[in-house]
Amino acid sequence: MLSGFPASAGIDPDMQIRAYLVAIDGIPAEAVWRAARLFLSGKVKDHNRAFAPSSASFAEIARQQQAVMTAQSRPRVEAPPEQPQPKVAAEKMRLLRQAANGSRSAKRALAEMFPDNPVIAKAARDAQEAVG
Repeated sequence: MLSGFPASAGIDPDMQIRAYLVAIDGIPAEAVWRAARLFLSGKVKDHNRAFAPSSASFAEIARQQQAVMTAQSRPRVEAPPEQPQPKVAAEKMRLLRQAANGSRSAKRALAEMFPDNPVIAKAARDAQEAVG
């Protein structure tokens, strides 16, 4: 990978390679290869492409690639199939729309249809109090 970048003056290439090997110890070869490809193609954000990455930066990107590979290899969890819901009658939908728009008669009609629903019953009472 270092051959893809200009040589830095005063740096021993053997020592630099050893630093990379220490930094990537334990990281799978595939992740190292992906990290090298990202650096060589200039796709690593905040990296000056005129210089080789530091061993620490390279190892960090290699670990990120290892995490990506791990995530990609996990089995996908499929959402359970959606249970069909009973359709709401058109008349009820019309009344709900009218009640949402402030119709007091629609609120009273809904309260009669759903006497056990506290939200609808309260809305009907509030509409009744506003009238009277």
